[in-house]
Amino acid sequence: MRNNPVKILLNVSVLMVLAAGCQTAQKVSLHNLVFLYQADKQFTDLNSWVYHTTDSTSTLFVEVLFSDLVYQKDPYTGLYTSSYRLSYKLTAGYDSKDILQTSSLVSGDSLNYGKNTGIVHSFEINAKYPDDYLLEITLYDFNRQSGSTRYLEVVKNTMDGRQDFLVLNRNKGLIFKNYIPEGEQFKIITDQPDLDYLYVSHYQREFPVARPPYTEDRQEIFDYKPDSTYIIPVFNGESDWMMLDKPGFYHFRKDTVSREGLTLYNFYQGFPEITAAEQLKYPLRYITTRKEYDSLMENSNIKAGVDDFWLQTARTPERAKALIQKYYSNVEDANLYFTSYLEGWKTDRGIIYIIFGKPDYVYRGKGTEEWIYGEPQNRSSLRYTFVKVNNPFTDNDFMLLRSPTLKDSWFITVQSWRR
Repeated sequence: MRNNPVKILLNVSVLMVLAAGCQTAQKVSLHNLVFLYQADKQFTDLNSWVYHTTDSTSTLFVEVLFSDLVYQKDPYTGLYTSSYRLSYKLTAGYDSKDILQTSSLVSGDSLNYGKNTGIVHSFEINAKYPDDYLLEITLYDFNRQSGSTRYLEVVKNTMDGRQDFLVLNRNKGLIFKNYIPEGEQFKIITDQPDLDYLYVSHYQREFPVARPPYTEDRQEIFDYKPDSTYIIPVFNGESDWMMLDKPGFYHFRKDTVSREGLTLYNFYQGFPEITAAEQLKYPLRYITTRKEYDSLMENSNIKAGVDDFWLQTARTPERAKALIQKYYSNVEDANLYFTSYLEGWKTDRGIIYIIFGKPDYVYRGKGTEEWIYGEPQNRSSLRYTFVKVNNPFTDNDFMLLRSPTLKDSWFITVQSWRR
């Protein structure tokens, strides 16, 4: 028996249309999905989460933020109103042409103009164990006349994975991100009301940054022995309120047999944004020499050391300011898009994104992601292929397929940051 928490979340809609059965559409793998990594092409983050409620159904939760919607003044009532359509398509994956289920709702708001709040809508989807699926979720703002889309994988090949848990904040609102700042209270809801305990493993590790793309492929072997372990009681499927009191990541499991579970991360206050001078120096490893980097690490005045590096590199304060803005904007985007069990800027996709910027084309398939800088038909275009890693702590871990042929383009682009 699974625990259904839908009742605790607000869900209001004006019109809903539901269709089941197979329809045909073009494969998602054939579409350029670069807009997923372009904040200026998406007016909202479209926070979403899937929670498995039974062996044959799951619940999709989607947050609509009022502050991201465009409000227009009604000439008759004087009220500022928003209007939007929220919809999804369920398929078997990026390479599938069959739409298994689709649903949409139309809604609006006239009470929360200018407020930094939102509403959570929920849909029941037909997802059967032990299959996996793909959700295409779209929010269309009628006043803005544009939409935002995200893709969410439905992983139902296990009954102990991250989608068998919900995380709530102190106001009993759903937490959509898997990183929680220190001091913030939360509770966990499981899909098993008869569960007595959750087993927690805490890992506090210093992970190396990603290696350049031309180096030899080498997959690190992770030491699964945690730094500490403990248990937390669960009553009627819910834990008590708790906090992450140490940096690192916490892995919550229903038993000690399976490695699958829910992982929550505590990086630093304000993550994924850069909020302290110390966070400025580490990402510079990608464009500094060993001597320069060691000098930065030894400098007691972190901000002065970082500023000196950029001024010496750029040669003029104006260009230094532009480079700083561009570089650290890429770092923050990498944290937002690619964070897994380590900060996004440290990952394989993060290093490519920071150095080369946003790709021109992004194609996704089952367990793969390809980035292209240039035109797909052009043989001189740069191509980077990433392969999904089976990682019990995250579903966002991708490894770059490295090659010596990528060496020249790497050094040319790194040098462009230093001219």
